[in-house]
Amino acid sequence: MNKLKSAFFSLAAVTAFAMPTQALAGAWTAKKGAIYSKAAINYFETSSRFGEENGFERFRDINFSYYLEYGIEDNLTFFTSTAVKDIRNVANGQTTDNFGIGDVDLGLRYNLVNEPFVFSVQGLFKAPFLYSEDADLPLGNGQIDVEGRALLGKSLGKLGYFGLEAGYRFRADDPVDEFRYLIEYGIDLTDQAYFRTKLDGTIGLGDVDQDVIDLANLANPSLPLAFDLGKLEYTVGYKLSDRWSMELSGTTNVYGNNTLTGTTVQFAIVGQF
Repeated sequence: MNKLKSAFFSLAAVTAFAMPTQALAGAWTAKKGAIYSKAAINYFETSSRFGEENGFERFRDINFSYYLEYGIEDNLTFFTSTAVKDIRNVANGQTTDNFGIGDVDLGLRYNLVNEPFVFSVQGLFKAPFLYSEDADLPLGNGQIDVEGRALLGKSLGKLGYFGLEAGYRFRADDPVDEFRYLIEYGIDLTDQAYFRTKLDGTIGLGDVDQDVIDLANLANPSLPLAFDLGKLEYTVGYKLSDRWSMELSGTTNVYGNNTLTGTTVQFAIVGQF
């Protein structure tokens, strides 16, 4: 409860802030029939962890990710995402590799309020059906996740936009449930260039036996059963046309417990139709 209270106070403290105009984000929903898509190449490599090493030496993840939003109605948006992953883990002097499709997220976002701010609710289902959780280096933890989330957004016109999100994720079987929060700010720098930053946080809400955690960390240290993590994303984008943009992002694991440190570098192409 102390972790939850701290997170809520942190979120409240930043609400004094308040979408680049070209993009869908956070609480906003797509117009009926509109499509937002993002195809990206991601690179992550690290040799350190928040917490004990427990035999860990190095982890690398190179993946191609795809995210899609589709407006079913003006106030109802479907979204999905997945990634094709090439991962490698070195622990206790042994190297393991795996390649394939990871978890698939499927969700709906429903807009409830548009003025004086945007407020929506969102449901997400994580499908772990396209890989083997029994692999030496699994691509996912093999568990079903279900999440409910509330999203708040506010446009500030030329000063950009602000977003605030909070949610609860139910994780089946061994992984503990999670409280998730996100703080986002974005602004158009020029007619073509824009900037966005996000603090994306996860707080584990239960306890797992340390021996079980250690075994899970050795299998895939990027998929702990119980962890805390705060990730800071910073993105610059350039509009190639009314429909196409390219983005360069860095996402740094800035604080946490029982999970990996490091930075993910991403290059993405965004299309809107």
